Amino acid sequence: MKKEHQDVVIFPGWKRQLEQDGLEALKEKRYEDALEKVKLLEQFEAASYEILTGKIICYIELNRYDEAIALCRKLMKEDEDNYYKYLHIYITVLFQTSQYGEIISLLDEIFSTEKVPYTYREQFNQIYNLSQNFYQDEEAHNPTTEIQHFIQNLDGGSFQEQWRLLSLLRKKPVGDYIDDLIPYFSDNELNPVIKTGLLQWLTEQDVDREIEIEKFNQTKVVNPKNLSDILESNCAKEIVQSLDIIEQNDPTLFEFTRQILFRFLYVYYPFVPEQEDCLPISEAVLSLALEYLQLEEGHHSILDGESERREFWMDEIKRLEMKYFSQIE
Repeated sequence: MKKEHQDVVIFPGWKRQLEQDGLEALKEKRYEDALEKVKLLEQFEAASYEILTGKIICYIELNRYDEAIALCRKLMKEDEDNYYKYLHIYITVLFQTSQYGEIISLLDEIFSTEKVPYTYREQFNQIYNLSQNFYQDEEAHNPTTEIQHFIQNLDGGSFQEQWRLLSLLRKKPVGDYIDDLIPYFSDNELNPVIKTGLLQWLTEQDVDREIEIEKFNQTKVVNPKNLSDILESNCAKEIVQSLDIIEQNDPTLFEFTRQILFRFLYVYYPFVPEQEDCLPISEAVLSLALEYLQLEEGHHSILDGESERREFWMDEIKRLEMKYFSQIE
């Protein structure tokens, strides 16, 4: 855009008077008056670095931050000699307006592509570190952002990241996001371990709503508020009770067996094995515990010979453990 008086030369005396009046108005906090003087100087392309810096300060003091930021960006492009001075002001305005993420992204790029003068680099590092701290604090105290990020991550995100985010969110309110989460209970691509974690989250929050959940080609409608704990099903209780003698004679073996059982049932939850499979599963988790602890030779008498169903469930528990749970470690 052409300046209004680009072909007219401003008299040096008038220029000095406008500069003096503008800086005086700035000093006296008459920011609107100062901007008028700056505007006149700009019309004659006679605004110095000091005057343009004063203009940015006026915008900041008048809470016209968007204009201050836009002017900084413009001057950073047009005035290479004062680039880092304007950049410093620009970053300061971003910091003042709590735009910590923008500062981090900007300085990451600048540090990797530019050789920043030492004096500015030291100041920029200080602002960068403060911005990181404030940004992390904001994220930690912004459950809405965290939940939105988690929901986005359920579509194709890594299992480890999904599990990490879910673990962080479990103590936070879920009410406003139930409708967003419900479709994932029927998503065949979602790890069943994550589905169980989601269901527990809703249960802990006393969510009273019918939800259809699909796992392993089975479909079931459940109400989280009415669900029992994973080890409270009849089958789980029967299995734990059948291991009572192990608990009395070898508490370490019992606890290890119980952990294997819990992890297996966690993958299946809220589904439970058929009643006729409870005993074979009990023998299977005990056999696996003996195998993992390398105690098979001294405990053969605990199990009743060979059993096809026991071997089937041993293979099934191992498969589920490897496919769905081992990545959590």
